[in-house]
Amino acid sequence: MFDRSQDHDRLRSKNARQTAEALFTPKPATPEQSFAETPASSREEVRRPRVLAISRTVPSLSQVEAVGPISPKPQVTPKIPKSQFARIRAWRRYGMTIRQVAEVYGVAVDEIERILR
Repeated sequence: MFDRSQDHDRLRSKNARQTAEALFTPKPATPEQSFAETPASSREEVRRPRVLAISRTVPSLSQVEAVGPISPKPQVTPKIPKSQFARIRAWRRYGMTIRQVAEVYGVAVDEIERILR
């Protein structure tokens, strides 16, 4: 005498096991097809990917001559705002050299020395 509930439980556990095994089995590899190989319809043209060529631009001789020689104009050093003076003093207290501070602000060493006086 078989109990129907035992039969039903056995069937449910078998189905659950088969479902779990199906989840973890490796899927067959499908080769990826490009758009060019499979057109959507016979009336449509196959779209080609838009690839733009990069060309290097080399300045022509006339452009180089137009610039002319570099003139020896004195470079204007940027002004350091007064709000930065305390920061500069703190950097000096903690061991930063005058040259390093000047490099941070892009100014001459003389400018930093003037601020520290």
